[in-house]
Amino acid sequence: MKITVASPDLMAPEGGKGLEKPPASRQQFDDLLSQMVSGVKQLQQDSDHKVAGSLLGKEELHEAMLSLEKASLSLKLLVQVRNKMVEAYQELSRMNM
Repeated sequence: MKITVASPDLMAPEGGKGLEKPPASRQQFDDLLSQMVSGVKQLQQDSDHKVAGSLLGKEELHEAMLSLEKASLSLKLLVQVRNKMVEAYQELSRMNM
């Protein structure tokens, strides 16, 4: 089985520090996280509007419930991503000791 490196940027030069990421990929990661958070926020706001609309009789109840469940699942996914990131950071901290 052949193992290939996903990105040549992750390989350390002979005298280098190793595993340093260029600023562009760091910015892309920041942008990805920001998009995830704003997407979850938007889903929660949409579900709030649909619930209010269903209480006033302007929206269907099943649409409000689906919207609530979608917002809930997206928040749970975001929390799990955060937990994995914290876990990876802690593991890297233990490796540096």
